[in-house]
Amino acid sequence: MSKIRYSEMFYSIQGEGKWIGTPTVFFRTFGCNLECNGFGQKRGQLIPSTDMPHMQINLDDVKSVEDLPVVDMGCDSSASWSKRYKHLSPFAETFDIAQSLDDLISNDKLSFRDNVHLCITGGEPLLGWQKSYIELLQQEQLKGLKHITFETNGSKTVEYNLIKHFNDTDVEVTWMVSPKLSLTGEDQKVTINPQALKTMNEVVGSNINLKFVIRDEEDIDEVYAALNVYAERGVVIENVYLMNEGAILEQQELTHRATAELCMEHGWKYSPRLHINLFGNAWST
Repeated sequence: MSKIRYSEMFYSIQGEGKWIGTPTVFFRTFGCNLECNGFGQKRGQLIPSTDMPHMQINLDDVKSVEDLPVVDMGCDSSASWSKRYKHLSPFAETFDIAQSLDDLISNDKLSFRDNVHLCITGGEPLLGWQKSYIELLQQEQLKGLKHITFETNGSKTVEYNLIKHFNDTDVEVTWMVSPKLSLTGEDQKVTINPQALKTMNEVVGSNINLKFVIRDEEDIDEVYAALNVYAERGVVIENVYLMNEGAILEQQELTHRATAELCMEHGWKYSPRLHINLFGNAWST
């Protein structure tokens, strides 16, 4: 039986995108091909990775990711990929993971067969565990699953075997894709990958939803450029969302109205970050 390294699993409310407000079990894998250190920093003036807030946290009393504070600069889920936190992310066999996911919602009113979604997130969930997901989803506890969302940065293709698995099942698949713009400090030659999205389109009945995290109007041209690249390659997209930058409520409140107004101007959808309002963006919420 295969194993997956993961950072956390928890039951909460989906806070972003298409299924916002939906009761959801989250499974956060470990590992990512991006760092996104530019969030919260001045454009073009990035501090060294070694000086990022997540690199300065004292780990003496940290036993799990739940003990970590929320950082307001860089990736707000850095503990799901940074080697500094790798010891907090154990390997587990797919049977044990399925049992733990099911235990999060086991009562007389809830089950994956009814009204609870599963969201696989990261890090980057398509980075290295795709074959193991097939084995995970074949476990008895998840056989009744009706809906699954992958929260991905959109730079990695979906492997043939995972595509075939979903095409042989009745599970509804949502791809919640967050392509990274230049404000993140990442190279868009890597982050804007239409071939990755074309493989997502190969899952029959699935839907691709793009969620661009922006700071202000300066990012809009990059959003259009990315959409043009996807359109030229024939990628079918269901929804386009804008979400304002900010990992804490104080940052969100600075620009959420301006972001909503940009959505109204350009005809896109606005995605808040509901979990920040409800839970302060703390780990395992």
